[in-house]
Amino acid sequence: MTPQNYQNRLAIVIPYYKIDFFEETIKSVAAQTNKNFVLYIGDDASPDDPVSIIEKHLHDESYFYFRYEENLGGKNLALQWERVLEHVKEEWFQVLGDDDVISENFVEEFYNNLQTAESRNISVMKFSHQWVDEKNNAIEKYAYNFSEIKPTEFFIKKYNHEIQSSLSENIFKLDMYKRIKFEKITLAWGSDDLAIFLFAAGNPILYIKNSVVKVRISGSSISGSADFSDQKQKAYFELRERLIEKYSSLFDDQFMSKVVEEYLSISNYHTYNAHYSAIFYYLKHFKIKAFLKALKKIYYIKKKWRQKSLS
Repeated sequence: MTPQNYQNRLAIVIPYYKIDFFEETIKSVAAQTNKNFVLYIGDDASPDDPVSIIEKHLHDESYFYFRYEENLGGKNLALQWERVLEHVKEEWFQVLGDDDVISENFVEEFYNNLQTAESRNISVMKFSHQWVDEKNNAIEKYAYNFSEIKPTEFFIKKYNHEIQSSLSENIFKLDMYKRIKFEKITLAWGSDDLAIFLFAAGNPILYIKNSVVKVRISGSSISGSADFSDQKQKAYFELRERLIEKYSSLFDDQFMSKVVEEYLSISNYHTYNAHYSAIFYYLKHFKIKAFLKALKKIYYIKKKWRQKSLS
């Protein structure tokens, strides 16, 4: 690869492991009407060599390819994202799934909206997206009527299933990522939502409707497979725990009270090891009765968890 062109403001990062739909992903990147981006492909010790596909559609000078011998995505996908991002020098980046597809004007629309983003100190751009199946048939189309959204509003709406979101349809400011990094949640399920919320740093999220990201829902994807249902449930539990222990001050009391109640309910139902620190939220907000009630409940939950661990 030749030295980078620093006029490129955007990096497209593909953490590669599955080859099933990878060629369609690469073809969509190669088809961009605006070529002012740098592509980084990080091979997470995949058993399927993608080089022939890459070389078929891309010129040597248009990408960086890294082959890693240790698989990190199996431990946590966010670790693999971060490993590839260590190489990125551009100001903005997208993490594109190895089975997802971007419309040909994706990069063009990024540049069309860049001045607006920079003038308003915006560090997250979100694009409209679709869910597609193995045959590229649209399952659901998501295009919302707002042009921007507050980070707290985005997160609460996503948490309440009022909107849909995934990682691929977002572009982030690199310096915000370096400051915060990704939360390491099981399967990285919810890590993307926290990233969108946190990387925005309280400023609006710019929503771009004129370009579409197609997100693959298939039997081989975490989103589409039933094999990960238990791990997804555990991830939702961990997400709530992070919200309570690290980010509760960023949300209103009504939302956080709901999160705490659900955290306790889920830990009781699934016999997860709930933390006492989670209910300190009630003390911080002088909800003494709620704290005492939660204290009794969490004691019971921990007793169940210990019995389960010993059995």
